Amino acid sequence: MANGVRILVAPVSQSRSVTINVASRIGSGFESGSEQGISHFVEHMLFKGTLNRPSHTEIATAIERLGGTVNAVTEPEMTVIWSRVGRQHFREAVEVLSDMVSHPRFDREEIEKERRVILDELGMINDVPEEVVRRSVRARLWSGHGVGREVAGPPENVIKFTPQQLRAHAHRMFAGSNLVVSVAGDLDPNDAREVIVESFESIQDGRLAEWPSFAPTRTPEQRVYIDNRKADQAYFSVAGRALRRDDRDRYALDLACAAIGEGMGSRLFVELREKRGIVYEVFSSLFVMRDSGALLIEGSTDPETLNEALVATLAELSNVREHGIGPDELTRAREFIKGDILLSMEETSAVAAWYAREELLENDQLTPEAVVANFDAVGGGDVRRVVRRILFNDWAIVAASGPISEAAILPLNLTDGVQSSV
Repeated sequence: MANGVRILVAPVSQSRSVTINVASRIGSGFESGSEQGISHFVEHMLFKGTLNRPSHTEIATAIERLGGTVNAVTEPEMTVIWSRVGRQHFREAVEVLSDMVSHPRFDREEIEKERRVILDELGMINDVPEEVVRRSVRARLWSGHGVGREVAGPPENVIKFTPQQLRAHAHRMFAGSNLVVSVAGDLDPNDAREVIVESFESIQDGRLAEWPSFAPTRTPEQRVYIDNRKADQAYFSVAGRALRRDDRDRYALDLACAAIGEGMGSRLFVELREKRGIVYEVFSSLFVMRDSGALLIEGSTDPETLNEALVATLAELSNVREHGIGPDELTRAREFIKGDILLSMEETSAVAAWYAREELLENDQLTPEAVVANFDAVGGGDVRRVVRRILFNDWAIVAASGPISEAAILPLNLTDGVQSSV
């Protein structure tokens, strides 16, 4: 389009639904400390009325009377608003979404009400031990960067955002240069594109948002965080730096992560739950950004077995570093990831999200089939090499929340974790 909006249409044959994603490349990671939380605030206000639909009720019913859903999310690298409707209602849903991002009202009274809602949301997050642990890990791995701060912002920021600030930020977020509209469903691509062009023609080009650079250090200085609170369980996270998005070893690291802690056949699930019986769930994941990344392991256990769970987790990481993963593990991890990708492509919501993310975040836009082929090309030697690249003895930082003494000494190192009682 002439205004810079990128349009992607992915046909999904015989699907009764169609999903429309309107994705901005501006998320919480683009924000400075003083404006942290503003993208999330804008996301909320998109639902609070437009010039054509002055109230939340009119926006909600405009989609729900079509039998559809509408929602949004703010992430570090993007903000997305989407709707899923029956394919016969495609045009109406596109028009509603374009109205929401093109003509938000930012009514003062509605802003004040939503300000209270967001402050309540922040209070709720503070009451959730898992979120406290995750926030501690992000804050240390991305100290001084938007990725390391709370997406919804600190209360002191939420309290002071003005209608003028919110309106200006929304104009920046949904400028054509920062916008992708992706659609998935049983649609004619030319017809779908024509509808989108017509609906988004009033969007201005704007300026392309630049990602604030971040140069990660080897390991954060503060390696342990303990949130001492009354609870029945101790929630923990073991995390450390990993690879940036464009690293050549990213697919090998994905397979290593899956072998370590994704699924009930993973090493951590088998060791901590099936063999030791000290956790209900434990899992690993990758957090990948433009210029950095992290491998994270999360779980919960009885406070009396927290030390054992941490030692066992670090021992598994050490074992993978020293010996890699075997052929059977590699096959399981590979097929686990491939199945997750390919089976998700049966849903229009997943297809629309896939292509929006590829367009906004990746240097090379790949189809699911191309990504699967990249996983097929990874061998056991590749996995062992990438694990040795990122894991070293003092790689990990640890966070724990629960009835834990703040003076407790928690295991930290892969090969010589401190043996202590908590």
